[in-house]
Amino acid sequence: MRRRLRHLLIPLLCMLAAACGTDSGSGGEASTPGDTSAPQTPVVITQSSNAGSSSSVSLHLTDAPIDSLVRAVVRFTAVEFKAQSGGWAKFTLSTPQSIDLLGLQGGKTADLLVNVPLAAGNYEEIRLFTSSDPADNFVEENDGGIAPLLISGGSGSGIALQQDFVIPAAQASSFIIDIDLRQSVRSPSNAPIYRLNPVMRLAMSGMTGGIRGEVDSSKLTATPPACSDTQVGTYNAVYVFEGHDVKPDDINQLGNNTEPFATTAITYDGASGKYLYEAAFLPAGNYTVAVTCNANLDDLEADDNLQFFDIRNVTVVKNNIIFL
Repeated sequence: MRRRLRHLLIPLLCMLAAACGTDSGSGGEASTPGDTSAPQTPVVITQSSNAGSSSSVSLHLTDAPIDSLVRAVVRFTAVEFKAQSGGWAKFTLSTPQSIDLLGLQGGKTADLLVNVPLAAGNYEEIRLFTSSDPADNFVEENDGGIAPLLISGGSGSGIALQQDFVIPAAQASSFIIDIDLRQSVRSPSNAPIYRLNPVMRLAMSGMTGGIRGEVDSSKLTATPPACSDTQVGTYNAVYVFEGHDVKPDDINQLGNNTEPFATTAITYDGASGKYLYEAAFLPAGNYTVAVTCNANLDDLEADDNLQFFDIRNVTVVKNNIIFL
């Protein structure tokens, strides 16, 4: 069994300020689970030439989960925007934010920037900067083990999200960065260290929709290889692909197969007694949705034979939730 860094548990937990925001599209403040104090709006120091700008931007984070972890904590220190003209605008958080990405599921968000001035224009890249202290970025595994989370470029050049977007003149713009942990986290088998090579996408608030669905619990307990085991609550996930009639495939970032546009978890809802999922912040358009109970077999660097079922075509409309 992989060695655990349990001796880090107490000091690391003391550093955690987990984020778990409000409902989909709200851009609500982040808060720590169990903390009843009022959440604080992030404060930033502007290191750019945007003084007097009549435009502003807010930036929120959301996440698609991964099965083997119960927390994935990242401490963010700064955000940088690159204009298509080549200029950069950097915002350094006066108080770095430790955010539990796994608390941002089912349409929840955490605030990273709120109404900071940014010059109107065309932009092509966002960079997220993280703490360089190894104790600040970590994961908690299902059995309680704590392990470091190494983030590619986080404390150096920043985590780059290359996607075109526009900041309109004299308007407040709000964006959501969706970090898909299922497609981003690697766990080497020979060391208690996780690596985060983020797969991210940018969506504009108010321009997306979502998909909610129910999965028959009997399908989640099928005898292997249909499912990885016969336990109803393990190794379940929903993969969302762009376009209709797409043949579902695994995540294989080194191959030529069709990569999912997004993934999401299936969770038990105690109030209804049902197994439900939600894929939030999807741009309007056509998608193929597929369910698997083999998600633990999905190696990011191999072609895996996942079994998919409940494959459906869905058309997402902005500001609407499609129920399956």
